[in-house]
Amino acid sequence: MTKNWMSFGGLALAVLLVMGALTGPALAGDLPPAEKVLAKYTEAIGGEALAKVKNRSAEAEFEMPMQGVYASAQEFWVSPDRFYFKIDLASMGVADYEAGVVDGVAWQAHPMSGTTKLSGDEGAAALRRAALNPFEGWQKHFETAETVAEEVVGEKPCYKVVLTPAEGAPLSSFFDKETGLLVRQELTGDTGSRTITTMDDYQETQGIRSPRTIETRGSQSYVLRYTSVAYDVDDIPEDTFELPESLKAAATP
Repeated sequence: MTKNWMSFGGLALAVLLVMGALTGPALAGDLPPAEKVLAKYTEAIGGEALAKVKNRSAEAEFEMPMQGVYASAQEFWVSPDRFYFKIDLASMGVADYEAGVVDGVAWQAHPMSGTTKLSGDEGAAALRRAALNPFEGWQKHFETAETVAEEVVGEKPCYKVVLTPAEGAPLSSFFDKETGLLVRQELTGDTGSRTITTMDDYQETQGIRSPRTIETRGSQSYVLRYTSVAYDVDDIPEDTFELPESLKAAATP
């Protein structure tokens, strides 16, 4: 067992968080309401086409260059909120990393620490990831949403929207003013650690746009590069979203 895996954890959290340079903030009266920014994002990624989707299947390459980790990954989603993600680690001689959401329960199976139910900021992030568009009907995940500033991410002027949940840390999301697309997210976790994720290389598949590169920087830094994305497929195995046996046992009275 390589010690690289001693530090690899909490991946289910990761895929939504990022960073950029500040410009002078716009006056509050000049900023559009958060609802308008989030609605533009929904239209930008597919609008009505997205609302009709029943499932999603994707393949990706997972990279942790500093640890020398390169592996393939799979991701499945079924409406409204079932999610499964796996990194194939057989070539490294360890168990696969798995994470999922089923019936409102978020979990991960880690090659070092085993299978656990996710809670706190990790659990909340996993539940948001299990929604194909967590910003449509955002009140399910957050209590408030406010556009607080106009900032530049890379060379893109963006609106910064801060979404605050009932419990846990606020999530800062940055939306391209021109396209409406999400380009960065930023979260400070329970322990004060900061996670920043950038979304890049949006491509369209079946009328729906999604980022093909997601890079996360934080206590664990990694990159997901999607090599294929498909919607409304017929080959998702029926048992994909079952809870691991250890969690089933724990839930049994």
